[in-house]
Amino acid sequence: MDEALEAQRSRNLRRAAELYHEVLARVPDEPDALHMLGVVRYELGDPTEAYALIRRALELTDWGFWSYRHNLGLVVARLVSDRDRNRAWPTQARYRAWGKTPEGPGSGASPKVAVVVPCYNHATFVERALRSVFAQTYRHVEIVAIDDGSNDGSADVVRRALEQSPFPSRFESRPNRGAAATINEGVRQSDAQYVSVLNSDDAFTADRLQVMVDHVAAQGFAWGFAEVEVIGEDEREADPLRQARAMNTLILQGSVPLKPTVGFALLEANVAISSGNLFFSRALFDGIGGFRDFRYHHDWDFCLRALRVAEPRYVRARTYRYRLHGANTIAESSDAARSEADAVLRDYLSWATTTDPSDSEWTPCMANWGEMFVISVLSSDISGMLAPQQLQAMVANLLGDAGDARAGGGDALQPAPLADRPA
Repeated sequence: MDEALEAQRSRNLRRAAELYHEVLARVPDEPDALHMLGVVRYELGDPTEAYALIRRALELTDWGFWSYRHNLGLVVARLVSDRDRNRAWPTQARYRAWGKTPEGPGSGASPKVAVVVPCYNHATFVERALRSVFAQTYRHVEIVAIDDGSNDGSADVVRRALEQSPFPSRFESRPNRGAAATINEGVRQSDAQYVSVLNSDDAFTADRLQVMVDHVAAQGFAWGFAEVEVIGEDEREADPLRQARAMNTLILQGSVPLKPTVGFALLEANVAISSGNLFFSRALFDGIGGFRDFRYHHDWDFCLRALRVAEPRYVRARTYRYRLHGANTIAESSDAARSEADAVLRDYLSWATTTDPSDSEWTPCMANWGEMFVISVLSSDISGMLAPQQLQAMVANLLGDAGDARAGGGDALQPAPLADRPA
């Protein structure tokens, strides 16, 4: 194996193949040898044989190794292309044409926007949050604030601040029910056509609502989100070189333009960053049933369910001020947050990996994107969210029957006997 790997690294691929064959002659079900020989056969231009080898390695390891899944994705892409089943590139071309809708002021529409402010133990920050709403250049606004059982005097701060509101406002203080339930309650108290959530420890830039109306509502989008500015308790921009969470936020949002669509970016992570960065129509909210009761990832869950209905607009302007401080909910328990994120993603993938259609032609799923969706899943960490049976079914749905025909012929995609394999 060491000699084979060295030959492969030095690009002596035929010698590497011979050596991997020697290993497999002694140990026919050695997963690493099967996988690496598959990689070599792929590099030598034989994706059919590569598929059979890597697929066997995955079956022997219960699809447990990311590198195997990643390389199978590359092989599948070649097979699909060779068999003229490539649906993704025409779809992506149409998406790019559709996405050329000008990102400037749209129809001049002026819909009523409800700013929903859920508040829980943010007496230090909530007045600043509300004053950032008062300062909006867009004026067709209603404020709905709900104190979710705070015990630090937040309710009194909100009441006093709203006395100076230039906009119609509603306020309620009641026992704790959680962030998702509070946002839902706030949305349903308003008849506004669009909703912009504002978390009580964050803030808007003065042009936030005008920008979102111009780029989302006036352009006919059902929802969207913007770039964020990460700030600290002192209102100053956080230094990403000193604060890992600030750096992670920049990396996440910087990845959006690199993905095939905004939806594909959301498939891998919550690039919207926060529920407070979401701007959506009331019709969309009602259509997907609002936010579900997740403590840490109700925002990402909302985004993934919204993707099944409509592609979001990603607004390239930093209009949301996302504050980092010691009491951020997401910082409470990394294990619990990770477990919840896995549950949210598995729920989406359990649908997206089938051939069921979506309401939006841009939704990242098998039905819309075929091989691009399969490759994206297999080539990223999210493939680990799926059971082996789901991964097998996803690949089989793309390639055809479970046995799938060889490219250019009718033989089943099974490994040839070792003695019959060319070096």
